[in-house]
Amino acid sequence: MAVFGNYELQGNVIIAKETGTHIPVTKKLVKDVVRVTSFVWFVNALKATRFMRGQEPRAKISFFPKKPNSFYAIWPVCQMANVKIVDDPQEADLHFYFEDREFLTAPRPAPSTKHAFNAGCYDIRKSVVARTFKEVFGYNLAVDPKTYTGPAVEKSEANGKHDGRIVQCPLEDPREDRVYQVLVDNTFDGKDYIDIRTPIVGGTIPFVYIKHRYHDERFLNDNHQVDIVEPDTMLSPEEQKNIIRFAKLMQLDFGGLDVLRNRTDGKIYIVDVNKTDMGPPTALSGKDKLIAIRGLAEAFSKLVDSKLTASKSLTEKV
Repeated sequence: MAVFGNYELQGNVIIAKETGTHIPVTKKLVKDVVRVTSFVWFVNALKATRFMRGQEPRAKISFFPKKPNSFYAIWPVCQMANVKIVDDPQEADLHFYFEDREFLTAPRPAPSTKHAFNAGCYDIRKSVVARTFKEVFGYNLAVDPKTYTGPAVEKSEANGKHDGRIVQCPLEDPREDRVYQVLVDNTFDGKDYIDIRTPIVGGTIPFVYIKHRYHDERFLNDNHQVDIVEPDTMLSPEEQKNIIRFAKLMQLDFGGLDVLRNRTDGKIYIVDVNKTDMGPPTALSGKDKLIAIRGLAEAFSKLVDSKLTASKSLTEKV
């Protein structure tokens, strides 16, 4: 048994210690790790170039209760946005709540009174996602497995498990540790299953990832193709407005939403919220990864600048 950072190797399976997620060690995983590592090296090279030029950071930010590793999206975004990650919260201009947990009974207190991104996003359980979705969109994602008739998806409350399975309702004895949701037919051309991965940065949608999955991998995070497109390509203005409202109710300042469009009625469903988003997806080319991070960094820069301006204005009034 080997332990490295937040992960533990048991046989041919890597276990994420915080979430309990099991990741089989495969040739594809090794290839993905190489791709991610190469991208991190590239971002570090850009960071070093900026340092050598003596360019001052836009802002300093501290993460609590832990800092993100380089394979989380916020890390390269900070580098590209010229936001320096610091260890000392007192040195920081801003804070960022970062923790791979889907549920806390109350938000963690920020290190200071300075603005803390995602501080209110401490409960992203599937039942909360479904309840908030109904409030915003007006129709149900969740189903009652004892009274609902037809196929449904059974999955864990926890985030990142990718353990969804199709069950036939009604069920006499549904599992108490599972949630039950509408089975969305998110197929395209009858073959690929499409996940409209929607980044959220400060109440904006910079772009969307179009994730293509085969039938056997529809509930997994294994994409054979990923494209980057403008939000208008996949989502109507009204849908984008509701998605942003949903993110605000979840108090998600920076993260990603999994959005599925039902082929049968054309409606969209938000099925997952991720506040510790990894990325960009490994299936993207190096060029598209850079495009994605630059797009996120541009939006994050505007968000950081707006919070710094608001903080300065408040200080001057005092």
